[in-house]
Amino acid sequence: MELKLGTIIKKLRTERGITQEELANKMGVSYQAVSKWETNTTTPDIAILPQLALFFGVSMDALFSMNQDDYIERISKMIRDEYSITPENFVWAERYLKGLLSEEKQNNTARTLLVELYEHRENRDSLAGGRLCEEGLLIEPSNVALIGKLTRIREKRNESDRLIKFLETLYSKNIQNIAVIDALISAYIKYGKYDNATNLMSSSKKRAIFDVYKGDIELAFGNKESAKSIWASTALANYNDSHLLFEIAERCNKINDTETALKLYQQSYEVAPSPKEMDPLYALAFLYTNIGIKEKAIQMWENIIKALADDYGIKDGECVDWAKREIQNLRR
Repeated sequence: MELKLGTIIKKLRTERGITQEELANKMGVSYQAVSKWETNTTTPDIAILPQLALFFGVSMDALFSMNQDDYIERISKMIRDEYSITPENFVWAERYLKGLLSEEKQNNTARTLLVELYEHRENRDSLAGGRLCEEGLLIEPSNVALIGKLTRIREKRNESDRLIKFLETLYSKNIQNIAVIDALISAYIKYGKYDNATNLMSSSKKRAIFDVYKGDIELAFGNKESAKSIWASTALANYNDSHLLFEIAERCNKINDTETALKLYQQSYEVAPSPKEMDPLYALAFLYTNIGIKEKAIQMWENIIKALADDYGIKDGECVDWAKREIQNLRR
């Protein structure tokens, strides 16, 4: 059923989340005039109609005859054609689609559009996040946190070539930078460029982490026992290197060498300087949970609560609440 102009204006206004007075200010009229439009007592001056259509992002035809199909098409076009949806339009589209689903729970057209709306925002945000990471690394190449975030963004977006190209450019300007070297070697190995990884290690100053990478390459070629042997000897030779032990533990965990992983996670935490990195404790808590040893998992979460308080002065907040929830779930 087609709606009257005033009803359409009211619907567009409420979906935009603005008051009659705010719309009146935008149009240069009184709020009483807007009220009369919306009750279909009067109609807007013909000169205002293009301004209304532009403000609400609809065509003139749609302004005079806008049914559910028109709204769906408008949202679909917005998702398809706009690189960056404004916050106002995003809120409007989300509110409209959610309202439609509350009335028509079987409406999968609206449900699919809502998913696409969220995907559009996530895609835009990840694009912006990736650019910010690259800008930051050009300023501070050693920023491991930014390297990690950029790697995750590019992996999620299936942009391995773009990640490698950027890291190669960064390396060409910072050939002695350890963080950049490690990031580039890791990327080479992850995406199957093993010769590139080997050559970069050969041309760089030798470090213990290179032996871990060599184990990665052995594993990639199916030589699991050789990889385990390399990692075991590397861990033994670097028993006080918390970061290295954690990296090897992560690899043992991935190949289901649970016993070794548990041992190295624990060792990694014990030898770490204060304030201690929390990653080994979280890894232990999750691993004990996964293998069904609830008592040890609870103990790890309790250790996490204690470490947060002792090393970081954190005694409440989401970090502590999360640990407490995990303990409650394990005790059920």
